[in-house]
Amino acid sequence: VMSDTVNVASRLEGANKYYGTAIMASESTMAQTGDTFAWRELDAIRVQGRGEALRVFEPLAEKGTESAEQMKVATAYAEGLACWRTREFAKAADAFAKMAKTDPASALFAKRARVFTVNPPSPDWTPVNTLEGK
Repeated sequence: VMSDTVNVASRLEGANKYYGTAIMASESTMAQTGDTFAWRELDAIRVQGRGEALRVFEPLAEKGTESAEQMKVATAYAEGLACWRTREFAKAADAFAKMAKTDPASALFAKRARVFTVNPPSPDWTPVNTLEGK
């Protein structure tokens, strides 16, 4: 099977290892599911073989059946991601740290944010993570 969609799906499957997730979907896939699932945005990524960034999401549960813990993780993560995107790295690290012990994606971002707190990225930095390989 060959196509851009298949290539992206393969790259997202591999990206799960990086974020510690089991399922990841592109924004277009998430939109196609309608109101079926509760999602959390994970990141904006650039995958090998594609120039533009993709916003990627993790399904949490069927809509309306999310646990209190899933909502707590998603809320803290969204707060951290918003701070990350506005270059408020110390605030982002604090937000991600709230759930880092139980959520691998939060732990990853907390670590990345702490690094940028000490060594800020260049002024032309964009909040897009470039993933190499599958």
